[in-house]
This record gives sequence, C-alpha cells and structure tokens, in this order.
Amino acid sequence: MSTKELRIEDHSKLSPTSFCESNTFSSVQEAAKPAAKTSVQAWCLTFTCVMVNCFCAVMWMTASSTPAVMSLWMDISLTKLNWLSNASAICNSIFSLPTAWFYERYGVKTAIILCGAVNAIGCWIRCLAIVVADDKKYIVFMVGQLISSIAGPLVYNISAKFVAVWFAPKDRGLANTILFAGLATAFTIPAFFLPGKPKNPPSVSSTLDRIPFWQGVKIVSRNFQFWSVAIVAASTIGMVFSVSVLIIEAITPYGYTDQQAGLCAAIVVISGCVGGGMTGYWLGKSPQHYMLIRTFTPLVIFTYVMFIFNLMPNSFPTVLTVCILNGLFSYALFPVYLELASEITYPVSESVGSCIIWSMCTTFMLVFSILIDALKAGPDATPPNNMNLSMRVVVGIIAAGNIPVLWMRGNLKRTQIDNQEKNIC
Repeated sequence: MSTKELRIEDHSKLSPTSFCESNTFSSVQEAAKPAAKTSVQAWCLTFTCVMVNCFCAVMWMTASSTPAVMSLWMDISLTKLNWLSNASAICNSIFSLPTAWFYERYGVKTAIILCGAVNAIGCWIRCLAIVVADDKKYIVFMVGQLISSIAGPLVYNISAKFVAVWFAPKDRGLANTILFAGLATAFTIPAFFLPGKPKNPPSVSSTLDRIPFWQGVKIVSRNFQFWSVAIVAASTIGMVFSVSVLIIEAITPYGYTDQQAGLCAAIVVISGCVGGGMTGYWLGKSPQHYMLIRTFTPLVIFTYVMFIFNLMPNSFPTVLTVCILNGLFSYALFPVYLELASEITYPVSESVGSCIIWSMCTTFMLVFSILIDALKAGPDATPPNNMNLSMRVVVGIIAAGNIPVLWMRGNLKRTQIDNQEKNIC
C-alpha cells in the first residue's frame, strides 16, 4: 500500500474517536513500516535552526544581561529596562499560535529563513540606538526589539512540528532538546539549500496527514489533559525564563558583580541544556513521559526553596550551585512537555499544541516578571532593592502551578502508531 493511500482525505467528517476507528487510519497497521532512521539532512537543518534560535534568544536577553550598564547608557530605570524583555514576551504570546498555521501552510524551512531575515533587520535597527540622541536611544532600541521579537516565534515554536516530520521516534526527544537549547543572517543561509521534507519518512506517523489546523485547535481546546500539561509547562518554564532574566537583579544587592550575576544567568541555561539532553535521550530509549515529570517536578520546586535561603553575601559558590540545579531540572522538563502534548493530542498537528504551550510560557513569564519586579524591596530595605519577598512568592506560584501533575495522564497515541502495537482507540 502506498503512502498516499494512507493519508486521511476528509478530516472534517471525523472526530478524534472516529478518526482512530476509521478503516483508513487503522490501515496503518497493514502498511510497510518506514525505516526508523534520521537523515543527515535532518541534523544539518537542526544545526541551522539552533543557530537562528540562538540569535533570537540573544536579542531577547541582551538588555537584561547587563542591567546596570544598559540602564545607565539609556538613562532609564531598571523597571523600564525590563520592559524590553517583557515586550519580547508579549510578541511571542501574540504571534505563537499563528506560527502553527504558518508551518502547515509554508513549512518549517520557510519559517527558519524568514525568522533569520526579520531578526537580522530588527538587530540592525537596534544598532541605530548607538548614533541617535540620548533621549531617543530607548525608543529606537525598543522598535528594533519589537521587530526581531515578531520573528522569534517562528523558531521558538518549531521544535515539535520539526522533529515529527524529520526525526525517527528514538531521536525526537533529543532533537527537541537540541532545538530548545539553542534559545543572524549567516546561519540562515544553509536553510536555502536543504529540502522542505526528508527524502525517506523516518516513521509511520510522519507519513500521515494531520487534522486541519482550525479543527485541530477546536479539538485541543476541549482536551482536559492537554491543558493540564500546558499549565504545568507554562508555570515551570515561564518561571525559569523569569529567573534567567531577573537573577542578575536579585543577587547584585548582596555585593556580587555584574560578571558574577551574568554567570549565574548563563549557567541556568547551560545546565538546562545538559538536563534536556538527559531527558531527551531517555525519551528516545523509553517513552516514560509521566515518570520524568513526576520525578523532576518536586526537584524544581525544591530549587526555588533553596533560593530563599541562599541569597546572601559572600556565598557565590552556593548561589551558583542553586542556579545550576534550577536550570538542570527546569529546562530538562520542557522537551518532555512538548513531546507529551504531541502524543496526547495526536492526530492533531504537533505545531498546534506546541505553539499554544509556547504562547502560555511567555505570557506566564511576562506576568511573573512584572510581579517579581513589583515585589522588589525599596532603596531603604536591607539590603537595598532585594528580592527576598519576591522569591517567597515564587515558591508559592511554582508549587500551585504544578498541582495538575497529580492527575496528569493520557495515552501516548503517536508512539502507539509508530510502534504498530495496537489500535490507539
């Protein structure tokens, strides 16, 4: 039976249940299983996507990486400076869901190229802030920030759809991790020379059409287990994003230098890459999504409790250790969330669930960042401008946001199709 015969021709007449029960869908069981092999081109395109992702993330975090210097250069308050990062979060929240439609309509290759080009334009506009009058620096910088931030969601949200099309099941978790870890013009060029889809399908599920976009959105909106995953992901990842941005302001009141604070912010992401690599590799060997979430979630909460007791003077190694653990456990969960959302919403396109989760993550980050900044102590506190109260509130938020872990469950539908073991319905 050919691949074309396996495709679902009329999604509009099928509910998720009837979709699974139809003869067309169950005929996958009779099809010749594609070789579960990931092509070299897939890894090349992953590298390109990672580099574009990196430059978008660097653009997002530039101002927050050296808050004292940037606020002095633009003659603005730290709160106003934080709105550069908040503006990126707002753009990501607004434009995330439309990117799911863009992937389905134009493909991931076009998304990478367009993102790299628009991000480069925004970055060059930000450079104009160097030559304009001092009272215009912030405005020009913000305009460039907004333009680049509009492009960011095209690569921030790409991982779930990209790995579903290009990667064999055993490599999906690892590829999701690599794409996420890469949070730009030159690195966009290789995308022009790569195909839109792999020559040989890496899995059975990658050969099947997905439910149309808007019908998929409606189905996902009624999926209780998906929203459980989305809330947990948004709480955990939104908070670690906020901490990555604000950790510099949190520890500088205790006498640490900008270099030490910057190292703490960087080590959160670097250790997260290691943690994500561990969970991505594990998912490739054994699809134990729920076990990983229930194991890592208490550890994530505990690292925020550690922040409360370890933000103090003359203990930089301890503070750095807490940052390492926080990044290791928090970022490790993100590829698990994305893969689990794709599994429990299948046969809805992977891009729908991942874009909704990304949008929620940045929305929660925006709310958390504003709240943490608002709870910051004043100049008369000891030490001045400390975030002790903020960190206590953070612990309460992260604990409450992860309550859905207690009832989270659902079938790994896409994995069942790939393994050809049984009907998923």
